[in-house]
Amino acid sequence: MRDWEEGTGMVTNAVSRPRPYRIISGIGAGAGAALVMVVAMGLLRFMLQFPSIPELMLNPVVKLLGGQAFSDALDKLYYAGRPLMFTLMLEGTILLGVILGVIYARLARPNPATGERPALFNSPLGGVLFGLLIGVLLNTVFLPIVEQDVFASQPLGITAASPLPLWAGLMALALIFGVTLHGLLPPVAPQVAGDPVLSGQDAQAVDRRHVLRIIGGAALSLVGGAAFWYGGTVLTQGGFKSPVDAPAAGNDGSVAQPEETATPASVSQTNPTSTPEPLPTDTAQPPTAEPTGTAIDATDEFTPSTSTAEPTITQAPTEPPPPTNTAMPAVPVIKVKEITPTESFYHISKNFFDPSPGSKDWKLEIKGLVDNPYSLTYDQLTALRAVEVTTGMMCISNPIGGGLIGNAKWKGVRLADLLQKAKPKKNALELAMSAVDGYTDSITLKKALDPDVVLVWEMNGAPLTSQHGFPARLLVPGIYGMKHLKWITSIELVDYDYKGFWQQPAQGWNDPAPVNTMSRIDLPTAGNLDVNKKTTISGVAFAGDRSISKVEVSTDGGKTWKEAYVKPPLSGTSWVVWGYEWTPTTAGKYTVQIRATDGDGKLQVVKKADPYPNGATGYHSVTYRVK
Repeated sequence: MRDWEEGTGMVTNAVSRPRPYRIISGIGAGAGAALVMVVAMGLLRFMLQFPSIPELMLNPVVKLLGGQAFSDALDKLYYAGRPLMFTLMLEGTILLGVILGVIYARLARPNPATGERPALFNSPLGGVLFGLLIGVLLNTVFLPIVEQDVFASQPLGITAASPLPLWAGLMALALIFGVTLHGLLPPVAPQVAGDPVLSGQDAQAVDRRHVLRIIGGAALSLVGGAAFWYGGTVLTQGGFKSPVDAPAAGNDGSVAQPEETATPASVSQTNPTSTPEPLPTDTAQPPTAEPTGTAIDATDEFTPSTSTAEPTITQAPTEPPPPTNTAMPAVPVIKVKEITPTESFYHISKNFFDPSPGSKDWKLEIKGLVDNPYSLTYDQLTALRAVEVTTGMMCISNPIGGGLIGNAKWKGVRLADLLQKAKPKKNALELAMSAVDGYTDSITLKKALDPDVVLVWEMNGAPLTSQHGFPARLLVPGIYGMKHLKWITSIELVDYDYKGFWQQPAQGWNDPAPVNTMSRIDLPTAGNLDVNKKTTISGVAFAGDRSISKVEVSTDGGKTWKEAYVKPPLSGTSWVVWGYEWTPTTAGKYTVQIRATDGDGKLQVVKKADPYPNGATGYHSVTYRVK
């Protein structure tokens, strides 16, 4: 017999209590179980290097978005872009957990007559079987969607290998979700005939508990998402600060003039720190003294990497930099230094979490269309007679006036010498290169034989940090930074045009990727200046391996141009710092522009263009108000 209970709006059973169980209870249980699974996923990621679900999704999602969307996101969000994507993927994982929770709650709903769940769901066995089913679906459906093999042992294109097989880790995460989901579902007490019917107040309390479970699950999801957002931003990119965030003006309305820094505050790439970035625990310090020995020659016999005999490379004489504009009537005090500190040097990669490979297991393979394929360990590489170079680097995604650029001192070995040891075949055209994180790119063999192209293991007098490519990375002056491979592990010579990660059709970034001439105003930042007071405007200019021959400044919005002082470059592949003394004699609003001419005599492109797909062009300008 079923009666309508006055004041409650609930249908009750005359001989038993009303069902307190609601299928919507699965919302809170699903959200909670998903959060527990995400925590377990994080522990596996940082303890065993097991790739997280968002990491498995990243490459396909980036390909789906395309190069234009990536460029737009980087232009607007900078270092917050990838943490935002990571957070959205985690929130999507929690949403999926909610849906699965509702499904499980329906499967486990009690019999209306007896109030008992189906026998399968009376114990955690139901959660175990549900988790196993999800694990099978992850391995057979999800993995192919994210371009991985069914029941794969190790992921493709994802950072360093984990000791835990991919399929096993996914099954474990699914089991954790299933068992937790079962445990979080509200228990159902057996209904006994003759039990009193719940009063209207008690029935309303039951409904309130269901609502609270839903609200609690949603709140946990939001709090978890906020934590992922903050933690992901800090862990993956070192903070929220944009590379081009300008500092606020001083309290007196004047523009703050910072102390000398290699990267001015107006264009800093990362939050400055007082300590250098940590190195991997097994980082081997390169020898302080260069070993002696004969130079590698193309006629040398092949020496396997396991041999105790290690090839050495002699240092070629440094070529003088091309002539620059040094005959200026006034030499201003320039507060922009020429070397970017390692902790301030920009860093961009395709990863949510960059790899941290050690030196013991790392090796570089040179293979493909060569007569003498061979490999080098870290110790063998760093024992080679090295060269030291000062080279600038710029990301192809750097906008006009942006901070995705730096200049540093590097130590390594010329790639041409390593290739000559391998003896390339006559039909070899390009170098197809890959890295620890699965990133790939290419350069032509002709470019690789340029003496300016160097494989380096030191940056600014110290071993590379993991963030900047430890154990070794490539420097390819004249080409944008995406081809300066970090964590490089393989160089394969091929006879065709190899398209790397960012040059695939879905991405569409320029393949040769020559650096466009750029110039930037660093100091003073936009704000107020004093009339009839001398001000030194300064900044940097860069043209890859073409150097800079002239920098010009316009204080009237581009109507007229005057030549600035250019400090002689540290090398033919470094950026230059420049300065221009300006004394505004009239109050008003001024737009100051900057342009550069490269060492070949070619003027910087004036037409504004976004970074995608060939790199940004156009003149940088800063507006000042003179009072």
